[in-house]
Amino acid sequence: MAVVSPVLVGRAAETAVLRSAYERAPVTVLITGEAGIGKSRLVGDALRDLPGDPLVLTGACLELGAEGAPYVPFVAVVRDLVRHLGLDAVRALLPVDGSALGDWLPGLGPAPAGYARTRLLEEVLALAGRVAEARPLVLVVEDLHWADASTRELFAYLARNAAGSVLLVGTSRAGGTPDRRLLAELGRRPDVVRLPLEPLAAPQVAELLAAIDGRPPEPERVRRIHGRSGGNPLFVEALSEAGEAPASLRELLLARVADLPEPLGELLSALAVSGGGTVESVLESVTALPPVQLGRALHDLAERRLVSARDERYEIRHDVLREAVHDALLPGERRRLHRRFAVALADHEPDGAALAEHWTAAGEPAAALPAAWRAAARAERQHAHDERLHLLGLILRQWDPAGPAAAETGLERGDVLEQAARAAFAAGRSARGIALATDALDELDRAAEPDRAARLLGLRGRLRQRVDGTGADDLAAAVALLPPGAPPGLRAELLSALAFVGIGGHRSGESRAAATEALRIADELDEDALRAPALLVLATLRGDRGDFAAARRLARQAGDEHTYLTTFQWEALRLGADGRYADAADLAQEGRAAAERLGHARSRGTMLAKAQAENLEALGRWDEAMAIVEDALAEGPPPLYAAALRLVAARIAAARGRTDRLEVLLRQLVEFATHAAGAEELKADIAVQRLEWASGRGEYEAADDILAEHLPAARESWMPPQAVRLAVAGARLQRARRAAAPRNRRVADAVAARLAELSALSAHGLDAHRLTVAAMTADELPAWDRAAAAWRELGQRHETALVLADAAARALASNNRPGARSRLAEARAIATDLGAAPLLARLDDLAHRGRLDGAPAEPAPGGFGLTARELDVLRVLARGRSNAEIAAELFVSVHTVNTHVARILAKLGVATRTEAAGRALEHGLR
Repeated sequence: MAVVSPVLVGRAAETAVLRSAYERAPVTVLITGEAGIGKSRLVGDALRDLPGDPLVLTGACLELGAEGAPYVPFVAVVRDLVRHLGLDAVRALLPVDGSALGDWLPGLGPAPAGYARTRLLEEVLALAGRVAEARPLVLVVEDLHWADASTRELFAYLARNAAGSVLLVGTSRAGGTPDRRLLAELGRRPDVVRLPLEPLAAPQVAELLAAIDGRPPEPERVRRIHGRSGGNPLFVEALSEAGEAPASLRELLLARVADLPEPLGELLSALAVSGGGTVESVLESVTALPPVQLGRALHDLAERRLVSARDERYEIRHDVLREAVHDALLPGERRRLHRRFAVALADHEPDGAALAEHWTAAGEPAAALPAAWRAAARAERQHAHDERLHLLGLILRQWDPAGPAAAETGLERGDVLEQAARAAFAAGRSARGIALATDALDELDRAAEPDRAARLLGLRGRLRQRVDGTGADDLAAAVALLPPGAPPGLRAELLSALAFVGIGGHRSGESRAAATEALRIADELDEDALRAPALLVLATLRGDRGDFAAARRLARQAGDEHTYLTTFQWEALRLGADGRYADAADLAQEGRAAAERLGHARSRGTMLAKAQAENLEALGRWDEAMAIVEDALAEGPPPLYAAALRLVAARIAAARGRTDRLEVLLRQLVEFATHAAGAEELKADIAVQRLEWASGRGEYEAADDILAEHLPAARESWMPPQAVRLAVAGARLQRARRAAAPRNRRVADAVAARLAELSALSAHGLDAHRLTVAAMTADELPAWDRAAAAWRELGQRHETALVLADAAARALASNNRPGARSRLAEARAIATDLGAAPLLARLDDLAHRGRLDGAPAEPAPGGFGLTARELDVLRVLARGRSNAEIAAELFVSVHTVNTHVARILAKLGVATRTEAAGRALEHGLR
């Protein structure tokens, strides 16, 4: 008899957390821990005897076929609901015009033809809400580490949107990609409780052993078992039963089942191969046991606590035990059992992913491929793009053009490749999609099938645009390939895609021409699905908010999710360019929510995250912006989108003085820019960041080389936001160059010429950009104040503080100390709130040089008997500055500097300025 503790030990705090979450519903609890740590046991005990008599519905993810079988645990949840309420009662809670859940359970259907992806998500949410109106509802999804992408999406969707008395509980093995991805999809929500289960401490192991043995254990036994088990409750039980034999834990687990009589051993082996459990009718076929004998055997295994029943499915109680039994089988035994399961499932689930996986594991591709093709079609109907891609990949990996599968299905490899490329596009797997589309094109005779070749070229072009901003050549070739009699709708679709790529590649004229022709065709055909993308491109080029709204409405009505989501992104970028940062951030957030709802968090969602984060950055809401960037990067977005997110993080790191982080980000960005053939808009932003980084390090000539390299393109083809950002960064650089070489006429002339160019460039931006460059050129206090007021009105706090610092310096230079003090105070308040360390250091330096910091006049310790002000003069003098230049830097008169220099020479006992400078450098005064 397997040993199991009759009580739950060491989880009082975790139980309290789970019960508290139930009281505060709607709440989501994600329980994580290693295999055998007791996640399911905790859930079962904590949810027992809850007040309010909640309805607890449970489903579990399956290991076998997990990548290709969408929504498995939620199908189980709905089936569980039907058992509790009855079929008619559940149907009454669903839409009267048919439910998408009919694809899950035929009794709830038929499902509508061609329903949108969101309908299924919204129906599950609405169903949960209606059930919870009558009775508190607890939804438990076990083994999320095996969850398919659609299940993770639905779980996260419920977590974000559930209302009323709904407690959502998920269990998952800690760590690993699935767990990290789910945490990213849930984000940093206050209504998501993360509950990690840690190993038991030695006293808790003693308590567990006492519960198992019925008597207190000896301390030495506790020490040995705690050490060997690592505090894992399952391993403690196994060691207790095995008498601590010197064997591996895997051997200990197998020892629990080694002496099982037949047919229990055979039945346990079958359950291990099932991949997460199966129903009794399938087990009858697999084991060939009569129903009565099978029922008795299942009951015996349950009594031994080796098997549990859940949602009419029988499964081995612990994953680690199932894995040990599975791995102990000989390869031939496993193949035979997989074949039996496939034969049994052919009648039960003919279009299920598990059928294809069992045939594959049985080594019979001729049967696996048709099953995978049927399962892929089902996944497509349910908009389960990742799962469809996995199933099509399974077909491609086993493809034999001469085999019976190809003949039976009537498929060609090119058909499968094209379908897989489209699934990759929908799933946001851009690099994979490019490879698949390229293979499909290689299989194709372009002259014989020009329409199909054009479609594939267009698909590959859009995928390449996501990766590195290229793809225009593919799209142009696709348009050119279309023969005169080609469908006009296809031509319009490709032209709009070409116009899309042109926007990000600084080819406005090309985009305008392509979009205009696409819109003309759409109007002739009177098809809103074709109007939407063309209208969006034209709205972006014209900045017409009415056109943005129209494109969004048309795209939504047509079910064009890509265009619909892009309307949010591009309008937010336009609002940000107009200085409407708060409106832009709100719109991008609305778009992100839509992307999550539609299942595009990895693709369009990450670019919307970038649009939201950069506008929050402009508003000085840097912590919020960084949280959004980190969550979006955790989604594993395509390279282009990842680089755009890192650029936002780089700007914030620079403003906060986090040099190590900035250097890492810049290396990643430069690497991307070096190898990306397109992405001109992003490369422009990267160039500005490189310029600012070099300038901040005092590498003024290198920074000016960067400016000179990009100024022609900025004037001719850059979009206004990047162009004016370059103008402001370049103007700041010129002031630094001039200050570093105050007596160099060549530099002075070059600076003047550069400022004239930058002034013309800044005219394409907001008043704040133009006024800032004008102030840097004129360097007059009223000009600085006008620039500060413009930034202040926009809510751009960091730029406001930067300009105020320049204004304070100008006020000090004109001996307007009260004016300098007030401007420094405002700038300091902003910089302190933002955590802008470099700006704070500059403000401190200004206050010190202007004697606004209350520095003492008495001799400074270790300073040759010089006063603090005399030390300041000596430091500047040591850099080779003249008295006039020292006066300008320290905001004092030349006469005052003359006096200070004379006193310095006397106190140092030297005769010349050169000797004084040498003494200063010897003692590290710089």
